[in-house]
Amino acid sequence: MAAFNGAPRIIRFASFELDEGAGELRREGMKIRLQEQPFQILTTLLDNAGKIVSREELREKIWPSNTFVDFDHGINNAIKRLREALGDTAETPRFIETIPRRGYRFVGAIQTAQVSAQPNGSIDSIAVFPLFNAASDPDTDYLSVGIPGSVIQSLSRIPGLRVIAWGMLADLKDIGFDPLAIGRKLQVKAVLTGRICVRSTRLRLQVDLIDTVNGQELWGDQYDRELTELFKVQDEVSTEVSHNLRLRLSGEDQTQVTRRYTDDIEAYRLYVRGRRYGEVRSVEGFKKAVECLQEAVRRDPGYALAYAELAQVLHTPAYYASVSPHEAYPKAREIALKALAMDDTLAEAHDALATVMQNYDRDWIGSEKEYRRSIELNPNYPVGRFHFAMHLSMLGRFEEAIKEAREGQAREPVSGIMNAGLAWILVTAREFDWCIEQSHTAIDVDPTVTLTYIAMGTAYEQKQMYPDAISAYEKGIEIGGAVALSKAFLGHVYGSAGNRDKAREILHELESMSLRGYVPALDRAIVYDGLKETEAGIQALEESFRDRDTLLIYIKVWPHFDNLRLDPRFAGMQRQLGL
Repeated sequence: MAAFNGAPRIIRFASFELDEGAGELRREGMKIRLQEQPFQILTTLLDNAGKIVSREELREKIWPSNTFVDFDHGINNAIKRLREALGDTAETPRFIETIPRRGYRFVGAIQTAQVSAQPNGSIDSIAVFPLFNAASDPDTDYLSVGIPGSVIQSLSRIPGLRVIAWGMLADLKDIGFDPLAIGRKLQVKAVLTGRICVRSTRLRLQVDLIDTVNGQELWGDQYDRELTELFKVQDEVSTEVSHNLRLRLSGEDQTQVTRRYTDDIEAYRLYVRGRRYGEVRSVEGFKKAVECLQEAVRRDPGYALAYAELAQVLHTPAYYASVSPHEAYPKAREIALKALAMDDTLAEAHDALATVMQNYDRDWIGSEKEYRRSIELNPNYPVGRFHFAMHLSMLGRFEEAIKEAREGQAREPVSGIMNAGLAWILVTAREFDWCIEQSHTAIDVDPTVTLTYIAMGTAYEQKQMYPDAISAYEKGIEIGGAVALSKAFLGHVYGSAGNRDKAREILHELESMSLRGYVPALDRAIVYDGLKETEAGIQALEESFRDRDTLLIYIKVWPHFDNLRLDPRFAGMQRQLGL
């Protein structure tokens, strides 16, 4: 590794970061396997960004004179491995440029940050981990994520504080479950971790707030209370954490930290479970989520946060074409407005309303205003970032979309839906290689999220890797994804691959399914696009337009419309949509 003075640095470029202290290269926070010599070459080139580094300089630095090697073979192989890790090419270099007969030059833009001790002032970033459930009781598992979730909700209302949710007790393979090491990787200045044990009606909670730079405990406490005092304990933890982060809070900020949305523990348990079911993005998951959240608001009709989440799980199935937009969006609007009537500062409710305005009203300006209001109210709300990224991508604003999707994923790095969401945005931006890589990351994090397989299948198809595309779509169906939509994508693959009989077989399946339930005309249009049957495809799109099918909002960017896009009538529909 290149020598450096003082504290180690983290050097960022594009979606990558090189951590000198850890000796690691990461993309989107996930470690990339890279041998020592390619890593040293990258470090040296970054140290001299924009300058030519000769092969002789690299030899002197990385291949000692007393080491017998075939240098030319060694450096060529190391550069090749480095480019593979970065997704770079010699012909069109984004990062590593070859200067013939001279050497190499790093040509990307970089940012450098020192990893140093905490200043005397406030700590502006924190990662909150789930609690270890010492009793291993499934009936109390909701507390292991629910208590940290409530703390995250409270801390997220503090202006200027970056809050990251680590959604599971994950094994990162290279470091195991080490909150301090993970916190350093996430570049936060503090981590909150702990353990919980419930015996009968007693709750025992141990929490620790740790400085990630020096490993010292900033604060820690143990609570031994009745389970009925759960909300009081959560308030105390949130207050102590904000105090020990040395944050200067106004009276209003302090009130927000200890704000509760319900005092009913059973309603709270149902809310937590409803959220977790909804994140799976499966037909059965949405059904269970709605049931949990409806029961939560039945128990506590004033539970505004549960209403906001209910609005989310009511409208999201329409994205997957598993429910009619005329059924999903009016209900979701009603519930979102009900939540806002109770509390107009709820980012979750503004986000849900924005999605209805975008997908059903097709009000691009009004929906963007609501999305921005949601992020303004809670910059740490990952789903809000993802939904705004989807809005930007459908408008073709890909650079902004990827940035927002990455912001959401960065705030919940081990969330299956946040990682899948980034993969989806990358498909619309036609970053197919990156999408496939990100999809594998999403599967490593959580293999049950159906959106991942849609994104992955589409990327594989666009690269003409048809067997891989078929496998991805079929896996999505297997784990509970929307059958009709995935079948439509499969039909497109078969049509693109020249298997017209199989594509037509799927068309017949879709027609049969439409006799039993909602199947949007858009699904048929997708298959016809794969078959390059323009007339039938345009007619199906026109029907889809009249029915307000949700995914039609992606008409400007979605790859499955590329053949139909050549017809003049397609542009007419885009104009009518304001796209």
